[in-house]
Amino acid sequence: MREPIYMPKFGLTMTEGLIIEWHKKEGDPVNEGDALLTVQTEKVDADINAPVSGVLIGVQYEAGDEAPVGEIIAYIEK
Repeated sequence: MREPIYMPKFGLTMTEGLIIEWHKKEGDPVNEGDALLTVQTEKVDADINAPVSGVLIGVQYEAGDEAPVGEIIAYIEK
């Protein structure tokens, strides 16, 4: 089963986030709560953590890419 990872909305006016760095790469095992990537917004840099344990797959955006709020940016295979 695949668990989607979405670009979260950190503020009322946020429409997209800049992916600064992936802390895990595709194929890496992850545990619930692990920091997956860092996202930069207009006001803050924030880590996005794994909602479940599994394997990171289907990375849709690379470091340096901007992703719209609500867009699937990767999956975790449980």
